[in-house]
Amino acid sequence: MHRRLKYIISLFFVLNSLFGIGQTTDTLAVNSSLDSTKKHSPKLAMLMSAVVPGTGQVYNKKYWKVPIIYIGGGALLYSGLFNHEKYTNFRDAYNYLYIDKTEMPGYENYTLEQLQSIKNQYRRYRDMSFIGLGVLYILNVVDAAVDGYLYDYDISDNLSLRIEPNLIYSPQYSTTHAGFQLNLNF
Repeated sequence: MHRRLKYIISLFFVLNSLFGIGQTTDTLAVNSSLDSTKKHSPKLAMLMSAVVPGTGQVYNKKYWKVPIIYIGGGALLYSGLFNHEKYTNFRDAYNYLYIDKTEMPGYENYTLEQLQSIKNQYRRYRDMSFIGLGVLYILNVVDAAVDGYLYDYDISDNLSLRIEPNLIYSPQYSTTHAGFQLNLNF
């Protein structure tokens, strides 16, 4: 019985330290006030987009970018898979004609040079589609990071440049000259 009591007490302390079981209302009020001043994290946005594309944009509240990412990614993936299938078909037809000296059914009207040219074309399209998919993934992560850094950036209407005439005093020569003054508000 004594052993079980020690186990229950130690379990309570572990749960208390992990989840804050048994906290008083004062500490809860302090914790909730700390959460209200929580800063937006660009690193978290970047990490979220790296793990699941588009979640960094959701975290940055740029919801309109998510369909662009998934539609673009789906189109590039479809294109890559389509071109890979065509590449393997023409590669097999080329190998039949080149190695076995027999024509593959459905590809009787192609010469060896035509099969090789078409095979290389589909391989190039497949490779470019998958490279584009990789570039889209990297742009997704970079976009989430940039939007994360600009999330708290003040974009106010008080951005102005005024040019005004001004009298400029020169203490070195004890004289006053007419000139212009630039005022930049941001």
